[in-house]
Amino acid sequence: MIKDILVSLRVADVGDDVAGDYAVSAAAALDAHLTGVAVSYEIDVPPVYTEAFSTDFIEAQRAEGQRLARFSVERFGEAARSLGLTGEVRMIDGTPGGAAEQIGVMARLYDLTIVNQADPNRLGPEDVVTEAVLFDSGRPVLVVPRTQQKPFSAKRIMVAWDGGRTSARAVAEARALLGHAHLVEAVVVDSGKPLKKKGVDLPGADLARHLARHDKSVELRTLVPERGESIADVLLKEVAERDIDIVVMGGYGHSRLREFVLGGVTRDMLERMTVPLFLAH
Repeated sequence: MIKDILVSLRVADVGDDVAGDYAVSAAAALDAHLTGVAVSYEIDVPPVYTEAFSTDFIEAQRAEGQRLARFSVERFGEAARSLGLTGEVRMIDGTPGGAAEQIGVMARLYDLTIVNQADPNRLGPEDVVTEAVLFDSGRPVLVVPRTQQKPFSAKRIMVAWDGGRTSARAVAEARALLGHAHLVEAVVVDSGKPLKKKGVDLPGADLARHLARHDKSVELRTLVPERGESIADVLLKEVAERDIDIVVMGGYGHSRLREFVLGGVTRDMLERMTVPLFLAH
């Protein structure tokens, strides 16, 4: 069961915190404890450039970071109280990279971490936080799109299945959510390449048998891209046509020397997602 949720709060005084609001609705629906983490961001000044910045400038930046963190906490508290929840808050200090690493470690002791989708038009830490949780925590991350308006729902779930290790990990981590679903659809995109698990006659049939033993029936669908369509195109079209609430998929990529490198499909889905994306690595 999902009983302990962490949400990375959006630190800004303009715009909504869709992940914070979504996490509050998820905690209410799942009867889970909710912790919001807010970061007081500091500027990352390489030692060689330290003398180029005055002490007053650095202190002003630190004070602004603290102000924005307090604002995000207040906004989170209001959202929690609106649904009768008492959300716990943790505040941390650091540069974007350092704070993301702290959140990734923190997430190890939560059932699920919820984060905001990165905004390509606004520089922010969301990308690196998502990747830190995905690669460092060993736990799943649920990314909420910037356009999300609906509260949490897990009635219609799509599993993007390719038979690989990370897909299997995502399904295992998402089993608590699958238990709430009225529809679980396993989608295999026939890209002309063999599934990562060889010897499968009907793609997804082994997944359906596995989940059936957990009292969950699965609708199998094999989708063939039209000319020029990417795998993300196919998945997002299916999401729209079937009114999907959450997409479950493996988060591909690797972490090398503290630099995160995401796979192409994962990156495409994170950039273009239209519903919350549940990832595990």
